[in-house]
Amino acid sequence: MNINGFEVKDGILDLSGTSVTVIENKAFWAARAIREVLLPGGMEHIGDWAFAKCSNLERVTFPDDFRPDLFGRDVFKGCDRLKHIGFNDSDDVTAHFLALCANRLGFDRLIQSDDIGKKSWYEKWDICLATRIKSDDAEARMSAALCGEEDISYDGIGSVDGEMSGESEDFVSAAAYNRSILCYVRLINDRYLSDDMRHLLEKHISDNRFGEGYGSSFYAIFEECGGDLGLLQKYLDIVKPDRKMLLEMTSALSASEVAAKSYLIGRPDRGEDPLADLLL
Repeated sequence: MNINGFEVKDGILDLSGTSVTVIENKAFWAARAIREVLLPGGMEHIGDWAFAKCSNLERVTFPDDFRPDLFGRDVFKGCDRLKHIGFNDSDDVTAHFLALCANRLGFDRLIQSDDIGKKSWYEKWDICLATRIKSDDAEARMSAALCGEEDISYDGIGSVDGEMSGESEDFVSAAAYNRSILCYVRLINDRYLSDDMRHLLEKHISDNRFGEGYGSSFYAIFEECGGDLGLLQKYLDIVKPDRKMLLEMTSALSASEVAAKSYLIGRPDRGEDPLADLLL
């Protein structure tokens, strides 16, 4: 497949052997065929929304060290599957957190900071996450708009040049799931994580446990992360549900969640009073 004169082969846009130094605004807008991008050395600038809404994009790799003036506005906006923006001087954890800036965290300015990977950058990342957690959905959208992060649409349509759709039940539940996933990711990758921030994240997971509100810290594991057992164990470690709650959680899962149901039934910490007995 050819996109703007460049070949995409097996989902890979490989520019590494080219002399490209600038990628124009919206150059690869909504190019769903792209799963991975390999950039050449000497990149000078990537324009606004250059890869925005590339819904299948997962990895972007630069051979050079990071430069704060490299990115325009919302370069990777709407790339919900993006998990890695890697540079020569960044490790996999920082590469993952850079990707999260562009999608789940939604503070794109963090990928333009001059201290990426340092303690000060992770502290700013945590401040942005705390803002997401402490604000309700309307406040979070307004805060993002004031910071230049979003163009908000109140007509419920959105999707124009990064425009965010207006209030809806789906949006609110999706935003709640997203906050929970961000909490899990930060707790698991806890580089430079302060005790106060850890407490805030764990409190958010506990406050949004199964049976409370949307139950986002429980259901997000299945709606957003395919029933990841590592996240489920983190949830159990924090919430510490009793036998009754474990039974209700297990019953609430769909029949397709076989691994999670088995995991909840066979928890190693159930002691002499196994939940399995309740399910016979």
